[in-house]
Amino acid sequence: MPELISAIAQLLWPLIALMAIFVFRRAIGRVLKTAERRELEFEIGGQKLTLHELNDQQTEMIQDLQRQLSMLSRQLEDRDRVSSVLTAPTAPLPVPALPEEAGISGNGNGDGEISGTEEGELPPTRAPVGPEPFAVLWVSEKPETHAILVEQLRNNGVRVTTVTTTDQALAELSQRPYRLIVEDMGRKENGRWRPDAGLALLDELRDLGVDTPVIVYSSEQAQLRYGEQARQCGAVGTTSSAYEMFKNFQSFGLL
Repeated sequence: MPELISAIAQLLWPLIALMAIFVFRRAIGRVLKTAERRELEFEIGGQKLTLHELNDQQTEMIQDLQRQLSMLSRQLEDRDRVSSVLTAPTAPLPVPALPEEAGISGNGNGDGEISGTEEGELPPTRAPVGPEPFAVLWVSEKPETHAILVEQLRNNGVRVTTVTTTDQALAELSQRPYRLIVEDMGRKENGRWRPDAGLALLDELRDLGVDTPVIVYSSEQAQLRYGEQARQCGAVGTTSSAYEMFKNFQSFGLL
């Protein structure tokens, strides 16, 4: 008897759950639709992103990383092919005479001594310098599209200021110095869309004598159309790759 009651109870719970879903199916459907419309919001890099927007950025960065890995793989294959050709057996080269055999000894400064640094020694390198080496000005009409990269910088102690127009960027630069400027190429200026707004900012900076390095980070289409002009106007780099931007930040000592 207890076994029968236990078996009936095990069957009843799924039936009760199915009944609840059937009775409240419309209410559950409304809740799910509301959640889909509202979506959860996350604050990343000072911007509010929905779960969908965050997922889109992560997907784009993963795809970019896959492209970079594919390019690296091809480069390694090409290098291996070149290496195999260079290492093919060849006729032995004559062995040069040693300094003693050539009548030279000591160091080569008139008394036979060789001046300079020791073999393999590199000149000392210096850390990036600047009025405020850990500050980035990011000029973008849609700052939320770069939220993940901005968050990485801020987590590393970098102060990131985001503005949306050339005028705002110039006003910010008049108040404080920056280690690096990152900008989109196309954005709305004075209520009008300008596909070459990035060039306008570069020209303004050059006319004002501002020597802060600028990297143009925009779409691949904008890079193809305006990339060369941007470099001629003074941009130190142009890219459409999040991976390359990460490497650029590392080269400036920001990551």
